[in-house]
Amino acid sequence: MGVIETQALTKAFSRRTDYRALWRLGRRHDLVAVDAVDLVVEEGELFGLLGPNGAGKTTLTKLLCTLILPTSGRATVCGHDVVADAADVRREVGLVDCQDRSFFWRLSGWQNLLFFAALVGLHGAQARRRIAELVDLVGLEGDIDRRFMTYSSGMRQRLAIARGLLSMPLVVFMDEPTRSLDPVTARDLRRFIREILVDALGRTVVLVTHRLEEAEELCDRVAIMNHGRVLACSPAEDIKRRISARLRYTLRVRRLAPEVLAPLRGAPGVADLCMADANSHGVELQLLLADEDTCLPGLIREIVTLGGDIVHCQSQGLSLEEAFVQMVQGSDDGIGTT
Repeated sequence: MGVIETQALTKAFSRRTDYRALWRLGRRHDLVAVDAVDLVVEEGELFGLLGPNGAGKTTLTKLLCTLILPTSGRATVCGHDVVADAADVRREVGLVDCQDRSFFWRLSGWQNLLFFAALVGLHGAQARRRIAELVDLVGLEGDIDRRFMTYSSGMRQRLAIARGLLSMPLVVFMDEPTRSLDPVTARDLRRFIREILVDALGRTVVLVTHRLEEAEELCDRVAIMNHGRVLACSPAEDIKRRISARLRYTLRVRRLAPEVLAPLRGAPGVADLCMADANSHGVELQLLLADEDTCLPGLIREIVTLGGDIVHCQSQGLSLEEAFVQMVQGSDDGIGTT
């Protein structure tokens, strides 16, 4: 059983905003933000949620944090139903929302955390002890007594993480945690998420991000959403392999005569083969193969049989960004997969 499970989870909103909609029986829900989503997130997993603006990522996060109610379907977090056991779910989840407006700018970092600690039921010595632990964890020891308005973007993000961990949740939802950060601060924060939150503390982290390279670097698995539906949910490498039905390779070969390229082009599984470069060090071949497991070994044997000496072989597979674009464009055209 996963720490997060959804079955056909759906959230629909009515486009009607006038008072007549309140009296219209059986009014039609015509804006589906989350559409029959089935997901399983395992304990201790760093799970990425990707998608363009309006894909349904934020709505799905709000459903799982019990901030809004589903229209239909079911979801559980740590074994608790998000509708029937909403209070239990809230004790198990933390939401890291890095919007500056959610803090009190004239209060210090410490005073902000004291206020939010009271909201989760922490008071007095217990609250001060928990805050001190979290301040040390996120590295704000020297700045926690400064006013929030004086904090840099990186410090504000760290304070948001500390706030999200006040209840010591088992599941942490993080919405664009590296947004507006410089590259060095973003790198440090990514390291904190992976090495401290996930590896050291064993927390389950759901990372909502637009940065595809960030998801590819950090996440154990990613779910790609568009128009409220999950198009794919797998490790990034599996998604890239699934989208790229044909595999690209670059080979550098010595002692290979150009005239033998013709029979190589006819080898089983070779969709395309061309000579990209030729010099005293050998020839560079660009390959497009239908299947790596069955085609590449046979092609290598054929090259060696023809007298070639392979000195370099490198895969030129899709990046997660390329796979993401192809998948989202495919769903926009009505050919997405579930």
